[in-house]
Amino acid sequence: MSDENKVTGANSKSKKLWIVLPVLIAALGAAGFGYVYFQNEKIREVMHSEGIYPGVTIDGTDVSGMSTEEALKLLSGKYTTEVDGKTLTLYYDAEEWEIPFEAVGVGYDVESAVEKAGRLGREGTEKERMKAVGALLRSGEDIAVEYTYNSALLDEKLAEVAEEFDREAEDSKITRANGAFDITEEKEGRTMRRAETARLSAAVLETQESGRAAIAADVTQPDVTYEDNQNVTDLIGSFSTTYSANDRNRNNNLEVGCRNINGTILAPGEVFSANEGLGEQTAAGGYKNAAVYNNGKVEPGMAGGVCQVTTTIYNAAIMAELEIVERHPHSMTVGYVPLGRDAAVAGTYKDLKIKNNTEYPVLIEASASGGKLAVNIYGHETHSAGRSLEFETVYEATIPKPEEIVTEDPELPEGEREVTSSGRTGCKVSVYKKVFENGKQVSRDWFSSSSYRAVADEVRVGTKAAEPAVNVPEESGYPSWLEEYPSDFYEGYEQNDAGEYHEF
Repeated sequence: MSDENKVTGANSKSKKLWIVLPVLIAALGAAGFGYVYFQNEKIREVMHSEGIYPGVTIDGTDVSGMSTEEALKLLSGKYTTEVDGKTLTLYYDAEEWEIPFEAVGVGYDVESAVEKAGRLGREGTEKERMKAVGALLRSGEDIAVEYTYNSALLDEKLAEVAEEFDREAEDSKITRANGAFDITEEKEGRTMRRAETARLSAAVLETQESGRAAIAADVTQPDVTYEDNQNVTDLIGSFSTTYSANDRNRNNNLEVGCRNINGTILAPGEVFSANEGLGEQTAAGGYKNAAVYNNGKVEPGMAGGVCQVTTTIYNAAIMAELEIVERHPHSMTVGYVPLGRDAAVAGTYKDLKIKNNTEYPVLIEASASGGKLAVNIYGHETHSAGRSLEFETVYEATIPKPEEIVTEDPELPEGEREVTSSGRTGCKVSVYKKVFENGKQVSRDWFSSSSYRAVADEVRVGTKAAEPAVNVPEESGYPSWLEEYPSDFYEGYEQNDAGEYHEF
């Protein structure tokens, strides 16, 4: 075949291809359009159906065509038993608190999964819905059921546990009764760190199994331990005073004051305030009116007598060689203790304060009974057995009475005097501390000074003028004291040989 014929043949085939190709494309297009049309119709049909769309599963369970209520009922039974009987156990040392999973909302959120299944393909524009349903028909979608817990409920439960868990540090306590000591164990203070404990608890909950979580806590240590109090068994200072059994109100006040102070523990470095230790010095506090010093006079006053309690404590404290932070003498001398060794308290301006300057706690024991007020101070004796103390009072000066205070009394006859208040002389004294070792004096040092005021006598002086004498006629025969009465008054009286009248 010639080249010309070959070209002509090729052209003929090309023309046939160009004729067939459009027909083929048209046929394919028609087929594709038909498929798409069919699919769209299928999608629209599904979109108009009720229930969860086809292709939706929840954790592998087919829920197509079900209502959300039906799907929830089907799945709930499967998941509710997953947390039954499981617990979160919080612990701290040997203490434990159990929290059931149910109490903090632990479980599987079936409801959210079903709600999501019901929404698939039903939200958005029609185009978006068709796309979503088409995807479901082609490949389906599986929705996971989430395992969860309620963090707010967990925090509430931790707060409940914290109320029981949290506590202040407690010192070891020491008491003495019937000559024996009883010592308790100390307790550390602790406060739950809630945020950290919540994280530890969540880690257990997320395992979906019962488990234990430690309570994270801030810890504070007590000031006084059991070991410390084991050293509070030596009698390091003691003193006693006596009182009369006759003044019932004053004796009541001594007993109340001792009862309030008895058993007081002072930690190392702690300061004892007698005013605080005595308690509220009122009738409500158990105290009564008794004699007190007031502006140089002895008058009734609430809680009269408690200064004997504080004075006895002061002397026991100086024998124990504790540090005296504050001490005041009485305004006038007292008779139940040597001069210079009393300790007065009054209102907020006079107090007795004693500091525990040892390395161990001290215990104050106080009692008033049978006319004896006794104070013992227990601690840890650090001095040698041969050491002893004496306190010597040195009289420095006498303070004379001030000029008497005179009050004119118009009801008292002129020239008469009556002492209404006897004053007293005052004095100044010093106290010296003497230390002995095995009976030999090794030191004598000034310890304190005290001044006691002098008080003036108070006198009433009469200014009433004398009344003129009454003259009685001699013939009457009656004494002057009868003259002022009517004549018939004298009937029934007679005069004896001594000139005295008497009633018949």
